[in-house]
Amino acid sequence: MLFKDITIIDKDFKAVRHQYVRTEGAFITYIGEADPRTLPEAGEIEGEEVYDGKNKALVPGFYNVHCHVPMTMLRGYGEGLPLQRWLFEKIFPFEAKLTPQDIQNGTLLGALELMASGSASISDMYFSINEMAEALDRAGMKANICHGISSLDLGQDLSKLPGYQDTLRLARDERAGVYGGIKGSGEGSRIRADMGLHAEYTSTEGLVRQIANAAKEEGLSIHVHISETQTEHQECMERHEGRTPIRYMADCGVLDVPVQAAHCVYLSDEDVEIMKAHGAAAVHNPSSNLKLGSGIAPVRDYLKKGLKVAIGTDGASSNNNLNMMEEIHMAAMICRGVTKDANAVSASDILRMASLEGARVQGRRDCGRIEKSCRADLLVFDLDKPHLQPDFDTVANIVFAAQSSDIVLNMIDGRVVYRNGEFLTLDKERVIYDANASFQRILTEL
Repeated sequence: MLFKDITIIDKDFKAVRHQYVRTEGAFITYIGEADPRTLPEAGEIEGEEVYDGKNKALVPGFYNVHCHVPMTMLRGYGEGLPLQRWLFEKIFPFEAKLTPQDIQNGTLLGALELMASGSASISDMYFSINEMAEALDRAGMKANICHGISSLDLGQDLSKLPGYQDTLRLARDERAGVYGGIKGSGEGSRIRADMGLHAEYTSTEGLVRQIANAAKEEGLSIHVHISETQTEHQECMERHEGRTPIRYMADCGVLDVPVQAAHCVYLSDEDVEIMKAHGAAAVHNPSSNLKLGSGIAPVRDYLKKGLKVAIGTDGASSNNNLNMMEEIHMAAMICRGVTKDANAVSASDILRMASLEGARVQGRRDCGRIEKSCRADLLVFDLDKPHLQPDFDTVANIVFAAQSSDIVLNMIDGRVVYRNGEFLTLDKERVIYDANASFQRILTEL
């Protein structure tokens, strides 16, 4: 596809007007002011679609790097409870009734929402992860998927846990090229396996150490909940000789591999330095943390100290949506509000966190930015809207004024999956019907 005369958010996350961008296969092959069809080194491509970029902006696709997509099934379920009661009284009993087919139905429902609101890729923690992988692959999305392994059995052998076995199966499929990429390496694969550790408070030290060792042996990143609430943070210190969740995880070897640490609301100064030293990333989930009354992560301070920060929505039961546009807006606004600094985090910084930093957290080196030879994960925003005019500062308009309904095209790896309100890879009506049928069945079983 050739995007003609369009405003782009370039690799430096600045708006550049009147650009031509060409995609071929999964990649961006040309960016420039000149029409490549007029250039001898480029020329015309037979059958190429030319997309008119008038009053449009081309933006990198979003990387939602902490969510639980099948929890679309629990949207609105367990309202008004703090995290621990929400989990143990409502969420865990409901989840115990979910079948693999239910999880696939919930994943497909989430994929509709994700694609319409601009996500190219997600990092997800749940279970029945192989069914999730099949669903997201069918949708045309990219994903890093893990099973949130947990056990309070002091003698638990990791190798016997179904979640670990599912992880190894997904990793084998990835390396075999089942989900694209270079066979034998997983490089370029749309669907990737991460090692999942639910949290400190749902596991024993023996299990945590086994997960850390297994991740190293398998060459996998680890996705884990960290310091989401003050209670979690404090009780970990009481259980582990004054060690915070990050200090404890580091001592257990978890941070010896790349880590996506979700939430990170209550990191100490030492925690930040430990994470930086190990290259771990914090994943900011502002809507979920606000809704559950967990607190607000001091993102400005983390960024000033050099900690890597990306953005995620969390699940649709604690948010209650998977809309990265809303998360971007929320992240920018609350950071400025709590710091009393009108430029605590710039609009460009927020877009970078939502795209490039998320791609880096997932280990996708050729993603997350509009640059030649990078993956064609591209969003088109329609700027011909009253709330997006005048178009004086396109980046600020996207962060502070745009809505997900302004996204008129979502391209992932060069394939258009959503366009003008239509889903090109999934049957919307069927997906919604199946998800509601699963939900109603489970209610009768509780």
